[in-house]
Amino acid sequence: MRTGLVDGKLYRICEWITRLAYVNLLWIFFTIIGLVIFGIAPATVALFTIIRKWIFFHDTEIPVLKTFARTYKCEFWRANRIGLLLMAIAYIFYIDIIYLAHVPPEWKLPFSVALLIIFLFYMVMLLYVFPIYVHYELRFWQYMKYAFMIGMANPLMTLIMLASVGILFLILMYIPGLIPFFSISLAALAVMGSALRVFRKMEEKQAIWQQGK
Repeated sequence: MRTGLVDGKLYRICEWITRLAYVNLLWIFFTIIGLVIFGIAPATVALFTIIRKWIFFHDTEIPVLKTFARTYKCEFWRANRIGLLLMAIAYIFYIDIIYLAHVPPEWKLPFSVALLIIFLFYMVMLLYVFPIYVHYELRFWQYMKYAFMIGMANPLMTLIMLASVGILFLILMYIPGLIPFFSISLAALAVMGSALRVFRKMEEKQAIWQQGK
């Protein structure tokens, strides 16, 4: 009995390892065929869509390639609006960091602190925007607005997300051979799983509030 139980758990672990490696390779491939700049956002949306189905609906039998390709195609232009905006903000941060070297010494500390705070806000929005995108049907700016608001309203889960992604980044630095297979998919799994817990709590609170009206 114990041997069968262990074998069953090992089999499920191997299944998840295979799934995550597969969708990670799909993410890389579809990002490349979109010339990276135009491929990264729809590929990320497709990845989060599949991981959401695995976690939220426990649907591990979905046709992964077909679902990934269909989502990528259907969400290409809509996802790129969000992706290009996020990349533009990241580019502004890059310019600001370069500019920081030329800031007068007396302004360097306050400018650095302000830049760090804004960057943290950006990271919060970045963590939640794709989970919200695949879970809710909203207007363009609402994705940004709610990603920031939900992230700030749930600081503990947001910190767990950041810590999970940070630990994964450190592991990949020491074992770079894992990057092609688990870099994005594992991060998406950690972020989507945490985000779904937040969404579930929000929906439960909303249901209780509506019952009390």
